[in-house]
Amino acid sequence: MFAKKLNIDTSSTKFHTIIIAILCMIIIMFVRFSSLFNVFLDQQLFLVLHTIFEILSVLVSFSIFLALYNIYDFTNSIRNVIFANTFYIVGLLDIMHFLSYNGMPMFLTENLSQKATAFWIFARIIMALGLLFANIFEKETISKINKRYFILLSTIFTIVLGYLVIYNSSIIPTFFDEKTGLTSTKIVLEYIVVLLLVVSMYLIYKTSKEKNSILTKHMLIAITIAIASEITFTMYINVHDSINLLGHVFKVISYFLIFRVLFIENIKDPYRKASEMREQLNNHVIRLEDIAKQKTKEMAIANYKLKNMNNKMLKELDAAKQIQMALVPKKYENHLGVKFYSEYIPWGKLSGDSYKYFKIDEKNLGMFLIDVSGHGVSSAMLTIFADRVLTPFDAEGEEDKEFYLNPKEVLKDFYEVFNESDFPEETHMVMLYGVLNIETSEFTYSSAGLNCNPIHIKNDGKIQLLELKDGFPICKLGSIFVPDYHNETIKLGLEDRILFFTDGVIEETNNTNEQYGLSRLKVLIKDKYYLNSKGLLKKICDDLTEFRGEAHMEDDITMYIMDFTKR
Repeated sequence: MFAKKLNIDTSSTKFHTIIIAILCMIIIMFVRFSSLFNVFLDQQLFLVLHTIFEILSVLVSFSIFLALYNIYDFTNSIRNVIFANTFYIVGLLDIMHFLSYNGMPMFLTENLSQKATAFWIFARIIMALGLLFANIFEKETISKINKRYFILLSTIFTIVLGYLVIYNSSIIPTFFDEKTGLTSTKIVLEYIVVLLLVVSMYLIYKTSKEKNSILTKHMLIAITIAIASEITFTMYINVHDSINLLGHVFKVISYFLIFRVLFIENIKDPYRKASEMREQLNNHVIRLEDIAKQKTKEMAIANYKLKNMNNKMLKELDAAKQIQMALVPKKYENHLGVKFYSEYIPWGKLSGDSYKYFKIDEKNLGMFLIDVSGHGVSSAMLTIFADRVLTPFDAEGEEDKEFYLNPKEVLKDFYEVFNESDFPEETHMVMLYGVLNIETSEFTYSSAGLNCNPIHIKNDGKIQLLELKDGFPICKLGSIFVPDYHNETIKLGLEDRILFFTDGVIEETNNTNEQYGLSRLKVLIKDKYYLNSKGLLKKICDDLTEFRGEAHMEDDITMYIMDFTKR
């Protein structure tokens, strides 16, 4: 009720930390100022309880060390390796602390309160510094140093420190006097530890990405209790009194909370997330299977028409010549106001080249250019097959129209249909399929291995080759390879033109076996770009004839110009 009136968020990390701090201080004050403060436990009972609490602390310390040390190979986290080695050293020092405690059997040298207190204060300082330095680094900061070097240095440091405390105690400051109790040095160092822990809390809260997460809360609460523990160790008079025992209780609780945070953060959470990801992946697989079934059904319907066309085409092979010539566009055609001019010169009676332009809807024109391997009847049959499959004779539905508006999908589908046919394994073809949107003036196209880049002739005479991605030819390799085709789009200006042609144009040879070449074609276009499309095609044909001379044609010559003039 009071929290609501004061507009306090009772779920926040700050609120929980403050509450724990207040509770700890109440407990400390109660013990300090009550008759319990003057209770001195029986030495043997205290040693039993003290040993139990210290062993619990050591077990937790080594659990933190082993967990983080062993996952270092997978995370290389500098933050975790600092935590691991901090609690490794602290665990060893805590062992030396309770073995050196006054009343325990002699540990190497006579057990005095000074020796046990020295191990205690050094362990606390190292823990505070370890927490501080670990939280300076982000979780993602990695180290390439072998973890064995860290453990080696930590072991050497602990051995040296233990040796100095046990055998050279004269160089160690006095922390406990058997007559007067705690020294000012011990008390000052305890408050320095408290200060380091407060700074660690600030760094943890400041750098935490989720300040109100359960892990952040528990870590700050753990350090708060550790601070309470350090404060109690500035108050005791006798090493066997109740306030001393309370400090050990706080210490064990703090260690357990730190262990819980580091265990969840580095071991439990990753496994939980991995389990969730596996479950999500399984769900995705199930959804993908459903989608695949649906798409397969849709493609089966779409391919049904194509297969019917294919079957009809195979029955009409005996009329190949007549059909092929009937399929070739006229030398001049106009579709939706876009003019097309063409020249088609077969190498023999039948050609292995094919081209076409057609209306898809009221604002889109489709077109393709095909060059089949070889010559003669088999090549001509392939061009008829391609024409029947690629021309949308009955693209009345929106689904059909969308299909023909996507060049790369048309090529992919054509590749699959071709592989389902009974044509010989060695047959193949290269081609280009494009769509012109007359409203946006955008020409989108995709290549299936065409080796002749169409030439974009701008209205100012500048020319530019259209980029062709390395599309895979249409061939009978569908059982081992399914290619990906790519769409390219260019913007046409008013009165721009595009010249499409097969390799028969630039590979035309003369008596000296010299090829006509792309460079010569580009020079001719630059010089004669002012001619209209019909005149430019005639000029190219005349130049080819002059270049060839008395040599015989070696390939089909096919070319057409798409003239995007004002309608």
